[in-house]
Amino acid sequence: MNPTFRGRSGWDRTDGVYWYHRNENWWWTSHKDKYERYAESSGTATKQHPARRSTPPAPGRSSGTPSRYGTETAITFAMSHLGDPYRWGGNGPHAWDCSGLVQAAYRRAGIALPRVADAQYRATSPISRAQLRRGDLVFWSSDGTTRGIHHVAIYLGNSQYVEAPRPGKNVRTSSFAWYNPNLYGRVR
Repeated sequence: MNPTFRGRSGWDRTDGVYWYHRNENWWWTSHKDKYERYAESSGTATKQHPARRSTPPAPGRSSGTPSRYGTETAITFAMSHLGDPYRWGGNGPHAWDCSGLVQAAYRRAGIALPRVADAQYRATSPISRAQLRRGDLVFWSSDGTTRGIHHVAIYLGNSQYVEAPRPGKNVRTSSFAWYNPNLYGRVR
């Protein structure tokens, strides 16, 4: 299930979930006790959510720059899958390849990206390494061009990223010191 946020915390009968704001992110649960514990006890039960699309845009397009909410939601999703196994062509929910994890993470944030890494790069605004910020995408290319792209991950800051690395490995956080990307993009 991937419910669509409709503007405020509380019960959403369309998707059958409760929305609440916690740690600068919006979350949903189908459990009323969890909602009450996190939302009502912290006084955020009436907090308004920033504007968000009700349907994702076509692949490779979004309406403007993703908000901090979107970036953090994508990161939270990817980090919640740490330890899941890598699987070539994996789209989840519990096994992923690199681009499948990135696509699902941004889909959770309401941002549509294409399925494969080179198309994901083309769907971003190219940036330099010096411009990287949390939530940007980092890519590896065998020849420094779009044609050579073979891997993608979500940048976490401080030269760290979350990735679904390769067969035999699990979703993990890694460092530029271990495997250094050579292309960078900002989701638009």
